[in-house]
Amino acid sequence: MTFSFTGLAYLLGFFAVGLLTYRFFQYWRREKTTVSKLFLYSVGIFCFFMFITAVIGLFFAKNTQILKGSVISAAFLQGLACAVFGYLIIYLKFPRISPWFGFSVVFLLGLTATALTIVIPFHPFLEETGAINWGFQPLADLFRFLVFFITFVPLAFILTQQFRISEDFYIKARSLGMGLLLLFGLITGLFDFFLENVLKLGAISSDIALGLFSLSLFILVFLTQKPPPTEEKYVSPPPSPKIPW
Repeated sequence: MTFSFTGLAYLLGFFAVGLLTYRFFQYWRREKTTVSKLFLYSVGIFCFFMFITAVIGLFFAKNTQILKGSVISAAFLQGLACAVFGYLIIYLKFPRISPWFGFSVVFLLGLTATALTIVIPFHPFLEETGAINWGFQPLADLFRFLVFFITFVPLAFILTQQFRISEDFYIKARSLGMGLLLLFGLITGLFDFFLENVLKLGAISSDIALGLFSLSLFILVFLTQKPPPTEEKYVSPPPSPKIPW
């Protein structure tokens, strides 16, 4: 076993995202809405990605081939999770368009990012700081960040709208919390894909950013993503600006 701060950071992220996944499982089990189901699917995929990367970072930090496999699987799983968000965005804002259009566009971008990750040479390695440098692939990283940007930003905007128009404290808190989580996640991705290489901050900077994101996620989940009250009843309303949680 080769210890790495990257594995530790992703382990913390796995527990944080795992808690959020459990919250969305609670929402889906009680409410049975499409929105709660889609959030459960997407966040669950992100949780699975965190788990794989944590195991590899903790036990295989010096194995170059396994590290390469981790980067490739991360590109695919992140693209798949964001594709579910693409489906959700169309479902919420464009009811006359098939949500599968949003899924397909994002999924194809994710597949492109995965293919570029495979074909463009890169050399991940464990730095002296104890952080894993995943290698720099400018074109592949650009596509991976684009997948995050075109899903996280619109969805955060939708959630912000929901926070502003809703009169239900439970819905406002949940919308605000998820909007902030998407924003923090995008900033973390920006560090991972670009800033650590462009600003020469070293791989440890991404681990610190992920650790801060995970701690923020724990706090926001406990404060804003509470289990659904047993007395509340939710039904799926017709398409409108209000999110049918």
